[in-house]
Amino acid sequence: MDVVVISFILFLFIIQRVGFEILGTGPIGSLVLDAIKLLANSLAFGCCVAASSRGRGATRIFWLLFAAVSILELIGDVGWAYYRYFHVAVPSPALFPSLLYRLEAAPIAIAMFLSDDVRRSRLESFLDSCMVVGLVGVTTYQLQIAELDAHDPNIWQLITIGTTVNAILVVAAIVRYRYVATGSLRGLFARVAIYVSIYLAISFVTSYVDAYLPSIYASVDLIWIVLSVSIAALAVTWRPASGDEKLYKQRISRRTALLCFNLTLATMVLGSAVLGLGLVSSARVVGLIAVSVVLFSFAVRSAIMQDIQEKYLTALQESKEELQQQALYDELTGLPNRRLFGERLSQVLSIAEREEHTVALFYLDLDGFKPVNDGLGHGIGDLLLKQVAHRMLSRTRKSDTLARMGGDEFTWLVAHLSSADQASQLADEVLRAVSEPFAIEGHSIAITASIGVGLYPESACNAADLIRQADSAMYAVKHNGKNGVKHYRPEIGLV
Repeated sequence: MDVVVISFILFLFIIQRVGFEILGTGPIGSLVLDAIKLLANSLAFGCCVAASSRGRGATRIFWLLFAAVSILELIGDVGWAYYRYFHVAVPSPALFPSLLYRLEAAPIAIAMFLSDDVRRSRLESFLDSCMVVGLVGVTTYQLQIAELDAHDPNIWQLITIGTTVNAILVVAAIVRYRYVATGSLRGLFARVAIYVSIYLAISFVTSYVDAYLPSIYASVDLIWIVLSVSIAALAVTWRPASGDEKLYKQRISRRTALLCFNLTLATMVLGSAVLGLGLVSSARVVGLIAVSVVLFSFAVRSAIMQDIQEKYLTALQESKEELQQQALYDELTGLPNRRLFGERLSQVLSIAEREEHTVALFYLDLDGFKPVNDGLGHGIGDLLLKQVAHRMLSRTRKSDTLARMGGDEFTWLVAHLSSADQASQLADEVLRAVSEPFAIEGHSIAITASIGVGLYPESACNAADLIRQADSAMYAVKHNGKNGVKHYRPEIGLV
C-alpha cells in the first residue's frame, strides 16, 4: 500500500509539471492544475484519516489535526479554483481563501502540545490550543496582509515576521522531538518537524518570489503541492509503536518542563500583544480578537495551574496528617500511642509543677484477654479492644489522655485531681465499666482489669518514675488475684 501511494504521489508531480508546461496558465491549464492540487489534498486527507484509525489517544488526535490541515488546504484550493474558473475578482481585504492556507499552522502548533499525560484535563488542553490558535491567527493575518499587498514597502518586514514565526514552530517541533519520553509521540513529533520545515521553506520562497520576482511566480507557486503530498507520505508511512517498544528516558525534569511551558506561554502572550498592536485598518478587529483569546486563555490556564498547585498542597497536607496519625495514634483503637502519650505526659507534668496541682496516672491491663484472643480468634480480640477503648473513653474528660501502650495495656492520664481519694473513685468507675459484659458477634464476653495508680508529685517527681510506679502497682494487683485497683507504695517496689 505504501508503495502504491508513493508511486501515485510521484505521478502527480509529473502530471502537474507536464500540464503546466503544455497548457500554461490559461483557463484549461488552470482547471487541470487545480484539479491535480485538489486530488493531492484529498489524498493527504484520506491518508491522515487512515493513520488516525491506526492510532490511539494522542496519536489519533495528532493525525486528525493533520487531517484538519488538509481540509483547510482543500477548502482554500476550492475557493481559488472557483475564483479563477468563473473569473471572480478577489477584493484586496478579503479573508477567503488565502487566510485558510496560513491557518494551517494552527492545528500544527496544537499538535505540538499533545501529550500522553493522563493527568492533563481536556479543559487544560483546550485552553492551550486557544493560546496557540490566537498567536498563529495574529501572525498569519500579518502574512495575509503581506500577500494581498505584495508591493507594500514594508513587505520584507512582514515576510520576515511570518518566516520567524514559522521558524519558531520548526524549533518547537525539534525540541518536542528531542525531549519527548515515549516512542509513539517521538515519531510523530519528528514528522511535525519535517512537515513544518517544508512549510517554512515553501512559504518563504513563494512570498519572496511573489514580492520580488513576479515573472516566475506562476511556476514557483506549483511547489505548494509538495506540502499536500508530504502529508500523505508522512501519514501512509507511519505505524504505531509496538507495546514492547523501549521507552526513552526523560531528559529533563518535570519542574524544568513546567518552567519552560510557562515561559513559552508568557512569550506567546507578549508576542501576540506586539503583533496585535501593529495591525491597522480592517486587521485591527482580527488582532484584538486573537490577542483577547490568548490573554483570556492564559489567565484561565494560570488559574487552573494555581488550582492544581493548591490541590497538590492540600494532598501533601493530608498526606502529612495521615503520616502523623500513623506515627502518633494506635491504628486499631485510634487512641494515642506510647509516643504521643509520653509527649502529653511531659506537658501535663510541666503544667502541674508550675500550678502545683496533682496528676494521676492509671495503668490498666485487661484480665482474661489472652484466652479470648486465642479461643475466639484475633478478629474478636481486636473488636474487644476497640469496645474497651470506646467504653473507657466515655468515662474520661476532654482534658484527659487515654492511650494504648500495646497489647491489652492502656494508660489514663488525669490532671487537676483534688485528692488521692478522687483517683481511687475514678479507677473504681473504670473497673466497673470494663467488667460489664461485651456483646461481640453473638458472643457475650466478660473480662476484668488490673489497675495501678501513680500520683504526681505525691510519689513520683518525673514522668519516667510515674510510669514505672503505676506499672508496678498494676503488677501488684495481678499478683494479688487481679480485678482490682492499687495505689503505688514504696513497699511495692518498682518493676
